[in-house]
Amino acid sequence: MLVSGVSSSSWDLKWLLQFVFSAFVLAMGLHALVKNTASKYFEVEAPFEGEQQQQQQHNHNHSMPGLLMDDSLCAVCRNPGSKKCSRCKSVRYCAAANLSSQACQQAHWKSEHKTRCKELQMQGVSQTGLTNRGFKASDAVNRSTTSIALIPEYGRGISRPIKQPKDVLFPYDDFVKLFNWDKPGFPPRGLLNCGNSCFANVVLQCLSFTRPLIAYLLEKGHRSECCHNDWCFLCEFETHVARARLSSQAFSPMNILSRLPNIGGTLGYGKQEDAHEFMRFAIDAMQSVCLDEFGGERAVPPKHQETTLIQHIFGGHLQSEVICTECEKNSNQYENMMDLTVEIHGDAASLEECLDQFTAKEWLHGDNMYKCDGCKGYVKAWKRLTVKRAPNILTIALKRFQSGRFGKLNKRVTFPETLDLSPYMSEVGDGSDIYKLYAVVVHIDMLNASFFGHYICYIKDFCGNWYRIDDWKVLRVELEEVLSQGAYMLLYSRYACDHELKRRLSCLS
Repeated sequence: MLVSGVSSSSWDLKWLLQFVFSAFVLAMGLHALVKNTASKYFEVEAPFEGEQQQQQQHNHNHSMPGLLMDDSLCAVCRNPGSKKCSRCKSVRYCAAANLSSQACQQAHWKSEHKTRCKELQMQGVSQTGLTNRGFKASDAVNRSTTSIALIPEYGRGISRPIKQPKDVLFPYDDFVKLFNWDKPGFPPRGLLNCGNSCFANVVLQCLSFTRPLIAYLLEKGHRSECCHNDWCFLCEFETHVARARLSSQAFSPMNILSRLPNIGGTLGYGKQEDAHEFMRFAIDAMQSVCLDEFGGERAVPPKHQETTLIQHIFGGHLQSEVICTECEKNSNQYENMMDLTVEIHGDAASLEECLDQFTAKEWLHGDNMYKCDGCKGYVKAWKRLTVKRAPNILTIALKRFQSGRFGKLNKRVTFPETLDLSPYMSEVGDGSDIYKLYAVVVHIDMLNASFFGHYICYIKDFCGNWYRIDDWKVLRVELEEVLSQGAYMLLYSRYACDHELKRRLSCLS
């Protein structure tokens, strides 16, 4: 009996050891699998903001005198680089033998280093100085591209003087030059999906091929004039554009994704978000940056807020007209618009029919009667919404998402390559409200689900070539494929804005 008990105990111990060993092997295998998968999208073991400070302190305590703590990567394309800036010795670029070395150095010089280089010299920031202070040279100049940790530390430590508000914050004739920018630009680059980030990827692609915005960032640049001493979306997007122009392969937009709450308070990293909502947040963030140069929204009168670069690009006006059926008095109200959201319900099968519904007269009666100032009471009236002033870049969102978790409308809605907005204007135009399609965002779902899915986009580059972009995959396509899609968002560019220049200048005078 005793022998049997000892034998049973030994078998239990052997089974326990086998179980522990198997569990350990399985855990190590899962760890390796997760780490390998994550390395495709993230910088594995990248330090977070708090960890960066501890690491910097550790480097300060253990660094050898005279040793430069640098990652030896190009400040623009992040390829290995041994060439340094001849002035400040703080920034590295690609190897001198590389043909892209001069392109990287010139792009960085135009975007920010022209001003930073002199400041670094005057502050005495040299190799030894950087080492003694215990941080990387590349972090001081281009921290936003040295790491793709979830919350990268960002801050240039520069506080530029606030400009005095004026009647026109960005001259419209300067905008027309940007709108007519005739350089070929660059082909689209894929963006890695960093975890439910397809909604942001498609919007960044659309913005990257909005001609006047890209012309401004590449020709003039915002970073050199930015008054922010902390994270700025327009500065980060300028870096994103420079990286897309110089890169030869897909890259991660984590430096923007990690700051989603800074762009829109309700946005969160890793969650499935709405592409149209992110587009609106991004445009609002850029508008706020433009106003901050003049003291912010409170310091600039509402009329002058509509003269920023972002307003010139995306801004327009809607007119709400109400006609009393008793005294026939007209009441007009105007509202600033950055895009159009149109219903696709009913029999509407084309974009033009959806716009007809958007601008159709609405009968106000019953519980929805109109209080007329002329009649001094509630009366029946007609209401109509039209476009008073059309934007130069027209963004149209088709309202596919209805109430309910399976309430998405997947009906076919055709859309043209060339759109005439004249029938939907408040007044008869001069023929300048003609638009050309340059971007389409598509939401792919299953079972009409509105709570999950995947975004792809179609982009036309500045040479007129169309591409299908699915995160990191970029494929050249024909226009016929683009026009056959079930679009969620459509981006149109005004065919010519020379007539609009005269019209806007007359409004501003």
